[in-house]
Amino acid sequence: MTKGYSDHIKTGDMSQLDAIKYQSVRDGAKAGFTRMLAEHAKQGLPADAAAFGALDIIAVNLVKWYGPEAAGEVLRHYATVCERQQDPRDTTAALPLEGGAA
Repeated sequence: MTKGYSDHIKTGDMSQLDAIKYQSVRDGAKAGFTRMLAEHAKQGLPADAAAFGALDIIAVNLVKWYGPEAAGEVLRHYATVCERQQDPRDTTAALPLEGGAA
């Protein structure tokens, strides 16, 4: 089972302040990226290309920070979670924007 920030607090892996900081940074990044994808789609640009560009940066940094094996585990975990949460054939489900992926 995946740990949430509250689990990290309970186990002593993180202080409450650190958990709040990490969650707010994470929420801000998600909001900013969602706006960027929406803007691309609004302009008729391929939002999926922008997402792959961001994924390039994310993947490189995950490998740098955690090594290739752990980075692969993280990406596989996210694929599994996303598959459980939505129909993978629905290309607009993760994009709260007009037109979805162009």
